[in-house]
Amino acid sequence: MFAIYYDHAADEREQNGFRSGEAGLVMAHPEGGLESDRQVWIPPNSLHALEQHGVVAQLNQLPLQIGPIAPGRDAVLEPRALDDAARIFYEADRKTYGNVWEFVVGVSQEPEPLEYRIVIDNRCYQRSLSQLQFLVTSASRRGFAVRLRL
Repeated sequence: MFAIYYDHAADEREQNGFRSGEAGLVMAHPEGGLESDRQVWIPPNSLHALEQHGVVAQLNQLPLQIGPIAPGRDAVLEPRALDDAARIFYEADRKTYGNVWEFVVGVSQEPEPLEYRIVIDNRCYQRSLSQLQFLVTSASRRGFAVRLRL
């Protein structure tokens, strides 16, 4: 089977088979309706690490207004879940030190068998986890929900 590795130095838009995501605040309007922004861009490196390290599965156990957290879908963590989400991101950060992580993140059979693989850049992943921790902590203090799109 042939493998394509994620190139950390290349433009992520030119690398099919690898996804990026985003996260932001969800604010309720007094007259009704919701609005969301994008405060954190989640690069493919971090998105696939979140999935493969089980962080997404842990987040899916928390109270969600919209969910589950799944590829290409918006999910919304309820305000009451954000302190637990911050702890999950913090714990994930502690697990990155001193290891090299390589994951298969996709498989294609057309036109021939092909694996999409990524070797995690731990520093990039740690920056994303730090940004996500800050986002959910800030949202929790302000009573907002948080939207994740992976």
